[in-house]
Amino acid sequence: MTRWAGGDTLDAVDPARPIGTVFRVMHAGRVVCLSAAFVIAGARRPSSITTVALSPVEVPEGLDNPEPVRAWFDSAITSELVRAGVTVVPSREAGAIWRRLVDSVHGFYSAFTGERVSEKYDAVVMGTLRELRVRFHADAWLRPSVAVVAVDFEGGKARWDGASEGVGGGTSGTVPALSLVITVSDTAGRDLYAGRGGIQVLRKGFKDVPRDKLFSDSKRNLQALHLAIDSLVARVRTGP
Repeated sequence: MTRWAGGDTLDAVDPARPIGTVFRVMHAGRVVCLSAAFVIAGARRPSSITTVALSPVEVPEGLDNPEPVRAWFDSAITSELVRAGVTVVPSREAGAIWRRLVDSVHGFYSAFTGERVSEKYDAVVMGTLRELRVRFHADAWLRPSVAVVAVDFEGGKARWDGASEGVGGGTSGTVPALSLVITVSDTAGRDLYAGRGGIQVLRKGFKDVPRDKLFSDSKRNLQALHLAIDSLVARVRTGP
């Protein structure tokens, strides 16, 4: 499995480790916000974007069959952007560039500590952006991922990232869940947009949701997509 910026797994959720996005409101490491999208203040207007390079969708480790999940979100994101009049560079292009540059620095995780080496990671990111700009005339790089998050629930219902779902009992507590996370940067590496949409909880009552039931609800998948990307698409389509 290609390891991008993350490394989330279905079996290990660390609520104290925030995903590296600027729009999350955190309380004791848990997701407590209902907002789904954020346009970075002072950044280039998303409405000036005409060509977007898409990265392969990052999914948590531990899925029994991750490729259909990647393919569905890849296709759905591409379709939304194309309908908005944006030229999309297929994810296979950014994926190939990324893998080649990761190999050129022999990976960006330390063999001793397991931590990400910032200098190597930044070099891979900037190299990918540079090549996407030169080869494909991309204005922006969209990086989608499915993240495992810890969310609070009350009254037997979890609410997170614009979504809600019953957890099968209990008055309050914390439950692991999945969210679609979309970040967009320009080819100089400046953040333009971040959006997210809740997909589903991973545990109901005292039982984990069976893995063959993950992503099986097409309505929830589609809702997560729109929560995460609609604000971007609207700005790209309508302009300022």
